[in-house]
Amino acid sequence: MGGISQVLNIAKDALLTHQQSVSVAGHNIANVDTQGYSRQSLRLQTSTPSPEAAGFFGNGVKGMEISRHYDQFMVKRLVSQNATLTNLEAQEEAMRLVETSFNEAPGLAVNELMSELWATWQTLSDYPETLATREATVQQAQILIDQLHSMTREITQTRTDISVRINTAVNDINVLTRQLADINVKIASSESDLKQQNDLRDERDRLLKDLSGFMEVNYFEVGNGSYTILMADGHTLVENNESWEIDWLDDRLQWVSTASDGVQTKSPLAEGDELGGKMGGWVEIYNELVPGQAENYMGRLDALANAMIREVNQQHSQGVGLIRFAEQVTSTDAAANTALLTSTIDVATATESIPAGSITINNRDVGIIEGATAVQGVAMQKTYNAAQAINDAIAGVAAKLTTQVSGNAVTPMTPADDGSTLSFQVNGVNVSYTVDTTSGAFPGPPFDDRTDQTFAQNVVDAINAALTTYNDPVLNPGNIPKITIEAVVGDGTNGGAANSIILRNTNLGDESRIILSGAEDTALEQQLGLTDGTYVADETHNTGRLSLFATAGEINIDAGVDDQYLDQLGLGGGSISASDEGGDGQIAYTAEDGQVLASMRGYEYSDELITDGGSFKIWLYNTDADNTLAYPQAVEVSMERAYDLYDVADAINISITNATGDSVPWVYATVQNNKLVLTPDGDHQFAFGGDTSNFLATAGINTFFTGYSADSIGINSTVSDNLDYIAAGTVNEHGEIFRGDSSNSLAISNIQTYEYVRFTGSPTDTLDGFYNTLVSDIGLKGRTVSRDLEYNSLITDQLSAMKDATSGVSLDEEMADLLKFQQAYSVAAKLITTSDEMMQTLLQAV
Repeated sequence: MGGISQVLNIAKDALLTHQQSVSVAGHNIANVDTQGYSRQSLRLQTSTPSPEAAGFFGNGVKGMEISRHYDQFMVKRLVSQNATLTNLEAQEEAMRLVETSFNEAPGLAVNELMSELWATWQTLSDYPETLATREATVQQAQILIDQLHSMTREITQTRTDISVRINTAVNDINVLTRQLADINVKIASSESDLKQQNDLRDERDRLLKDLSGFMEVNYFEVGNGSYTILMADGHTLVENNESWEIDWLDDRLQWVSTASDGVQTKSPLAEGDELGGKMGGWVEIYNELVPGQAENYMGRLDALANAMIREVNQQHSQGVGLIRFAEQVTSTDAAANTALLTSTIDVATATESIPAGSITINNRDVGIIEGATAVQGVAMQKTYNAAQAINDAIAGVAAKLTTQVSGNAVTPMTPADDGSTLSFQVNGVNVSYTVDTTSGAFPGPPFDDRTDQTFAQNVVDAINAALTTYNDPVLNPGNIPKITIEAVVGDGTNGGAANSIILRNTNLGDESRIILSGAEDTALEQQLGLTDGTYVADETHNTGRLSLFATAGEINIDAGVDDQYLDQLGLGGGSISASDEGGDGQIAYTAEDGQVLASMRGYEYSDELITDGGSFKIWLYNTDADNTLAYPQAVEVSMERAYDLYDVADAINISITNATGDSVPWVYATVQNNKLVLTPDGDHQFAFGGDTSNFLATAGINTFFTGYSADSIGINSTVSDNLDYIAAGTVNEHGEIFRGDSSNSLAISNIQTYEYVRFTGSPTDTLDGFYNTLVSDIGLKGRTVSRDLEYNSLITDQLSAMKDATSGVSLDEEMADLLKFQQAYSVAAKLITTSDEMMQTLLQAV
């Protein structure tokens, strides 16, 4: 019943409750400047009333729980916005460093330096015989080279600096995820329905915000109060008491999962801005500076240098200096030994396509490989599609086909055709076959040309015999080029109809043309089923075999977790390389697994080579006072079917001996350390008079520049050591060289305005236009990032203000609450005094 004791209890509870309210307010005031702190308040509730005759008497107040003023949706918005903001801050910081590397200040601007170089070539065309103009040309070229080298060094340093930041951030992220997992444990083990660890939750939100500053995260709370934190792509970082790590390995972020036995599994993460946070910003710019990527800033600077080297060298190699070559000349570039990986595209899955991005080669995504119907047991179209997709990936691998042409099934001969002669040519080699329809019994064995199978085989044997004889170095030492073609009988599974005649190149990945002529001259020859024409490797003329050449000596293929796609390419099942286990979707192939020595594909500019119909000319002179012609016309060296550098050396030597009639070539070609060496004898000198094959420029013979990138570009020591070798003029049709000829230097100066210069991974443009676009893109990127950063800073400030309106501590409000709680405490104390007086009155009455 209501009485004095009840009043005392009410007063006591009120006193303790308002004391707690004062304590909570004091906690708020004390943490007014604490980062991430959320204002707390004590939720009050009336105590359960006591039933009496007069009604339910109240039992005062009690504190139920201490709650946070917390807007979870606003906090999530801020976490996401923080990732965006820090991402932009990191990009802006990195872009400032990049912009300094592409400084277009007067005297350092690459476009300005290129213009000055072209001007020196123009001046050289006015005074080709003057030493000063030649020296000025070399000096201006060196200034441009030094600037490109300087830019490359600065870009490399910037890349290194960003990598250091990324490694530091990786450590910070891993520390944060462990701390968040530890707080999860503390919260889950100590909370109840009405008792929350407000300060721990604030600390967890603060750590989560710090984490979002490094990368974009998503999170949600589970039943026990723990957070599950995921990366934007779904990889788990924190779950209950567990945490996962990330690592920076081989220029790629990796998600690390450690099993109970300590074994780690690493999975590559996103490669750029999509990571969010500082990490995403840094990785985004870092990827722009990685060498070997045609689309990024570094790759485009290399593409500029590569194109300039190619264009100048191709023109320079067409010309001649003031003097002829009287001493040994060694090519500046080497035909590297190339790893060669070959496979036969699977016929059973020929119609199935391989989706884009399913395969990477040397960390470059391969686009879609369209399936197509196989023809006569060979997936020609799909093989062609695969080669195109791999080459488009620009992965440091050249995908090549092997040329093959097949005719229709032969028509058997009749007895009336016996003794007739069939004559035709394969790449200029005469093939002659005498029809035999009487040597064997018919229809029983042995068969003769009255059966299609025997007729096809006999003609195939005749073709192979003719080619073998033509290529024999003893019987025909002067025959060049060697015709590396073989004939086989079609069987319906090798690309030709049953009993048809197939011609194909014998060297793997050789796309050289196959030329048929005279196979349709007579009705009898038409029974061979062959069609005259020139055939090159394409979607309908290949063996169905894919050949991958790697100048770097290594081919790394990642096709997922199994061999599904590798099987389609004929690369599944293991045993492709020494390290290939099969079934894991991975292949690591090196030159030790298979290679071509001194391969023509081993040149940096191998794609520029024109072997079908391409040639270069060598003029031979006597070593006398007048340097008279030793041979009245240029010796033309055909590059037809050149597969390796030894083929080129043989072609030079045989071409010269065929022309001069001397058993020893006056200029002897050898291969030393994978480089071509041309050595004139003591009685002769030589010069070059045009090159339609681009071999001289590709090999680095009679060129102005060396190298193939902004880092490797240099001046050919042959030129820098003797300025007379700058090829300002050309050899005329009579083999004459005039000191005042400036035709070649004028052609080189015109490169500046040529609008169709080809760039790796980019459309054609002028050299100036290409570089202007690069600098413009960098400037635009920097401005865009700065503008976005300014906008998102405002958004972040607004969101923070909205959050603080709910969660922030206001000293004015806390002071008002403190006065209110103090007043209530005082009144509660007065209630105790009143109760005491009532008790004293009662006792005195007794």
